[in-house]
Formats: sequence, structure tokens, C-alpha cells
Amino acid sequence: MPLGPGQRVLAVADDLSGAAETAAALLSRTTRTRVLLDPRTDTPAPAGTTTVFDLDSRQLSAADAAARITTVLTGLAPDTVVCKKVDSLLRGNLAAEIAALAATGRGVLLAPALPAERRTVRDGVLHTDGVPLHTGDAWRAETAAPPRSVAEALGVPVALLGLQAVRGPDHHLRTALREALATGLPVVADAETDADLDALLAATLDIDPRVVLAGSAGLALALGRTLGGGPPAPLPPPGPATRPLLVVVGTAEPVAAEQVRRLVTDGAALHALDHTPSHHGPALPPLRPGITVLTPRQDGPPDPAAARSIARHLARTAAALLDTAPGPADLVLTGGETARRVLDALGVRELRPRGQVHHGAVLAETPDGRTVVTRPGSYGGPDSLRLVARALRAPAARTPTTPTPPPTPAPPAPKPGRTSQDHAKGPFMNATPAAAAGTAPTTAGNTGALPVIAVTMGDGAGIGPEVIVPALLDPGTLSRIRPVVVGDAERLRRAAELLGLADQVEIVTVEGPADAEFTPGRINVIDLGLLPADLPWGKLSAVAGDAAYQYVRVASELALSGAVQGICTAPLNKEALHAGGHLYPGHTELLAHLTGVEEVSMMLSTDTVKVIHVTTHIGLIDAVARIEPGLVERTVRRGHDALVRAGVEHPVIGVCGINPHAGENGLFGYGEEEEKIVPALEVLRADGIDARGPLPADTAFFLAGRGDYDLIVAMYHDQGHGPVKILGLEAGVNLTVGLPVIRTSVDHGTAFDIAGTGTADPGSMIEALRQAAALAPNPTG
Repeated sequence: MPLGPGQRVLAVADDLSGAAETAAALLSRTTRTRVLLDPRTDTPAPAGTTTVFDLDSRQLSAADAAARITTVLTGLAPDTVVCKKVDSLLRGNLAAEIAALAATGRGVLLAPALPAERRTVRDGVLHTDGVPLHTGDAWRAETAAPPRSVAEALGVPVALLGLQAVRGPDHHLRTALREALATGLPVVADAETDADLDALLAATLDIDPRVVLAGSAGLALALGRTLGGGPPAPLPPPGPATRPLLVVVGTAEPVAAEQVRRLVTDGAALHALDHTPSHHGPALPPLRPGITVLTPRQDGPPDPAAARSIARHLARTAAALLDTAPGPADLVLTGGETARRVLDALGVRELRPRGQVHHGAVLAETPDGRTVVTRPGSYGGPDSLRLVARALRAPAARTPTTPTPPPTPAPPAPKPGRTSQDHAKGPFMNATPAAAAGTAPTTAGNTGALPVIAVTMGDGAGIGPEVIVPALLDPGTLSRIRPVVVGDAERLRRAAELLGLADQVEIVTVEGPADAEFTPGRINVIDLGLLPADLPWGKLSAVAGDAAYQYVRVASELALSGAVQGICTAPLNKEALHAGGHLYPGHTELLAHLTGVEEVSMMLSTDTVKVIHVTTHIGLIDAVARIEPGLVERTVRRGHDALVRAGVEHPVIGVCGINPHAGENGLFGYGEEEEKIVPALEVLRADGIDARGPLPADTAFFLAGRGDYDLIVAMYHDQGHGPVKILGLEAGVNLTVGLPVIRTSVDHGTAFDIAGTGTADPGSMIEALRQAAALAPNPTG
């Protein structure tokens, strides 16, 4: 059955963060999406509506949880697609709820894999980070033992659909799925990738659209992709720093403590509550403007039996604090149980999701206008709460400074064996000391002080124009920067038309940044006029390759002259660039040449992991030959300095080896680690830089994914790019460190296969602009 934006969808989840996550997966695909917190709500849903219920059944008895499923499924329109959000770790009343769904006679497909969080299913066994659920520690906060398989979690026989069937030809998959559904048993499907989930969903809807789709947010995302509907709307702009923001952290996940610590480092006030609700300590001070964090005190291992009472204690305290706020206050709630209890205490019965700050961190609005971000407790890296806070709160405006910057201090004297040039070049080498200190830009209240960012259009035959237009219409963009596109105005107008945004945007040609006006809905373009009107989308073009070079050249000249404070690049195509007569491996090397810098580093940044590369666009044999202690040392220093300037006080850096298992004491390779990497690490550690290694690359990225490292140093291109693209491609950002100007970029290519279709996701471009704002200095004149 082909689905479209007019399709009715009913989704149910057992806790609030799961319901919000599901709604966000389906948000851009329908005309209206809502999260309801009461299963008794009368829900006549018109066509084109997605309704997501938080059943709040995680802590109920099995019978009561099943009864709530039955309640919301009663009286559905026959063409309604039903999606059951299950916990990706198989927690909660899974068996009872799946049994209730099976009792409807619709049939059930259960695919709990969540590739975005590295949770996969092989041979009917759930794995987390490649480790079977029952042998790992993912259930450490649960009172029961983890199930050894999905079938054991259900407690009934199942029909298993293995990876071989899932990845076979379409007709084989449909045959196997049809036979499995015919057994009348719940069908448990293996899956390791989003492509696996897409194939399962397509086959199920083709066979019988009445089958209940049960799975994690991964399956909900697959349903969202099937429903279509275009890219997600931009998030609302951040509110003023003076409006209170209460962050309630109700999770026992180990990374939560570090998330809170980093938020407090940024200036948030912290209140740590004793676990005992009856404790009568000193009254908390009134909620103040700015950010306040409320969390249980962590004096030992988590007590699963006390989880619900702790959540209620947090909720009562949060409600009391909100009553003391000097004005309207917004909320960040981590942990589904805690989030639900807080909203119950406030009488909130409905949420209207608007989008995601990062995967699982869902921004929604209440009917009375309060902004609420919910997030599962186990999601997000160490900077998760920082990212959420920055999405909700613009930084306070700075006191204006004198237009003449103070003299730049002299660089420290070089140590033996290193040149003064190595030390003089920090990761950004900005024109003013403000950037070297990591000063944040001022907000929309003082737009004259915001940095001007040149946005290069990239390859005009790719998706660059399609991600630039919505990114520059994002209200948050103009609150942080003053963007000027260097590209072709007519191409941007064509992109706006195919996105359906032509009536919302005014694309204006300007001579330079000084002529630009920065108002909502206006995009300023330095129009080079290099592309023919009939340039096809998605086709390799030497003309487009040359134009992409010229955009970067002009942007570099603007940056070096001080007319702009940074550059943000849309993707170019290397083959087209070469065909246009410009033989550079990519943006990084091109910018280094245009700005007169001999050595730079590429850093990839996602919510999960940050990676800097010792070598990039050269062959593997050449990369190994080029790696030497001096290059490794300089690369680590650039990465370390970049993180310090971005607010990480003492970065922990994991340095990959070259060979499998980092050589395993000479078993693999010819001692490259001892010769090329270890000497650099010794020098770095002597200087107080916490650089650890050489590490096996697979171990390094696993540890970074769980928060052990702030930065991973990859020795060559694919060693770093492969894991990053798995862990966070859509939200990733590419930074070049070592240039005399700030440069950020999307971490995706030109995507010729979807160019011109209006389906490209602008999320990475929005994040690249956000990071450019965070790193660029404010103009001084």
C-alpha cells in the first residue's frame, strides 16, 4: 500500500520520552502531529493526523498495560496504520503489550533494532554495541535479569525472520514475511541497519498494511521516511537568556553526571536532591533567570526499586521551583519516567512536537506556550545537555568593547624539535583575540555585533542550494550570525521553488557583506552568476566544479580582508572540481592553499564523537608513509586547542594506532606505532595534554561513543570517516582547524542521487552554521 502525507497513523509508547521520540520521527511527514498523555482522550483523527499516546505503562502491572493498549485501539478507522514504540532494550511490559496487539488479529511485526544507537538484532538476539544484551550491563538499573533473546522477552513462541531473508531480493523477503505472518505468531525480525528496517517496512505494508508495526524509534523513522512529506521544519529560535530554563535529570545513566558537569561549567546552577522524598533540608532558592539543573544526588550505585519515588520527588520539587520563577519558564526533562511525572505535576496533557535538537532530544510545545525538551536517559553524549541548552537559550549579550582590539600576545617560545611556526598557528588563528579566547557571539538583540559568515554554495548540481535555503530561513540562524551566500542567486531561487518556499523567501543580490540587510525571510547573495539556467540537478558538471572553486576563492578573500569572520561551506564534488581545472583533493586543501597555510587538520564533529585526522585525502600506502611523530603531535595539538576554545577544559584524547589492534606489540605491521606515534604521545603528555594510545581503532570509537574520550585522532581518512558517518552523519559537521579563519562545513556530500528532489535534510547545515557562530569572533569595527 503506498502511503502519503494524508495517511492516519496511531502510535503508542510506554513512556513519555519514547512517545516524543516517535512523534519526532513522524513529525515532518504529516499535517499535524500530537502527543497525548491520557489514553482515555477522545481521538477522532482526521486524515493526515499522527496521534502518539504516552500510555505511561512502564511501571504498571502487565494486565493494566495490556488494557491501555486495548483502550486506544478500540474504534480505529480501518485504514489507520498502527505503530507500537517498544523500548530498544526490551524493558517494560513488552510481553503483555505485544500479546494485546496480537489479540486484535492484525498481526504483529516486531523489529526492535535501533541502528542510530548501535542496537541491533541478529538471530533474534538484541545486541548493544555488538554485545548480546544478556551479557552486557545495559540493564544495570533494572531489577530483573535481561532476556537472552527477543522471544524470551515475549515469553511466547515467535516466527523469526533472519537477516538472510531481510537482505534477500524483494520477492524473497515478501515470501518469507508472508509465511511468517501466516503462522499467527508475532514475527521477530533481525535488522542491523536503517536499510534493513526500510526493507521490512516496505514489505509489511505491501503484504498487509493492517499489520501492527512494533519496534524502536528506528522503525518509526523508517515509517516516517515511507510517509514522505519533505524536510523537517526548523526549530524555533532560542529564547532570551533571562527566561528561566529548568533542566531535570532523572536518569541513572553514567554519562548523565558528565552532561550535568559540563552544563554547570557553562554557568548553570545545580541543585542535587537527596533520594529520600521525606528529607527536610534547606529550602531551595527561587528559580532564577538562566539555567538551573535539578538532579538526584549520586552517592552510590542506582537503586532500581527507588526509581519511581525519586522521579516523583523530582517532579514535586520541579513544580515547586517553577512556581517561584519570575516569569514563564521552559523545561528539559531526561528519563521517560521523570519527564512524565513532571508534566503530570504541571497538569500538561498534550505536547506538540516541533523537531529534535539531536537524536532523541525532542523539542515540543505545550498548549499554553511552554517549551519542553524530552530525552531518553540513555541517549546523547557528554555534550547533550549543552546542545539542548544552546538550542533553547541564546547567550546573554556582552558589554560592548572598544573597537580597537588589544594587541595579540606573543606565542610561547618553541620547545626543542619544534618550529615557532608550529606554535604560532593555533587551531583557528583568528584575526582578533576574542576568537582565541572562545568568546561566543552576541544575540539577535545586538545584531550589529554578530559575526558575518560567508556561506559558499558548493556544487550547484548537488544538494547545496537545497540545504542552504531552509538553513538560512531557520529563525535560530539569524539569532547567531549574519549570513551572506557566495554563489548563484538564480540557483537558490530554483531550490526555494522545489522546496515550496518561494513565497517565504526573498533572495537578494548584494555586492558584499556591507550591502546586506539581515531580516527574517531574506537571503543575501554575492551572485557570481556562473551557472547556466539549464544546469541539470544531480549530474557531474565541469562548469559547476569551476563555480564551486570560485565561490570558495571569493569567500577566502572576504575572510582574509576581515569582511567576514568565518566560512561555512556546502558540499562540492571532487570529480567536478577536477574537471573544472582545479586539482585539489577537497575543501580542506583548497582553503589551505587560498589562505596561504601549509598544514591544517580536518575535524568531524557529531553529538556522539569528534574525530581529527592526521592524514585525509591520500592513498592508504601514502598515508602510512606520511605519518611521522611531528605530524601526529601537531595534529593532536590542533585538536586539543580547538576543544579548549570550544569550552572543554581538559580534553581526553584517544589516539588510534595504524595497524589492527594497534600492532598488538609487534604482532601486526612493522612497529609503526612505536616509531611514528609513541614519540609524539610522550612529548604531548610531558606538556600536560591527556593523549592516550596508541589504541585499536575499533576499541577507540566504541569508548568514545560511550563518552570516555572527547576526541579521537584517526591516522587516515576512512579510519575516522567510517565510524563518524555511522554514528552521526546527518547531524555531523566538518571543521578545518589550523586556518587563519573559522571554517565549518556539512559532513555529507553533494548527494547527486537526491539533488533536485527537495528531500535533502538541512540539519547538518544548520548545525554547521551554529558551530561557526560559536567559534567565530565578533567584528571589531
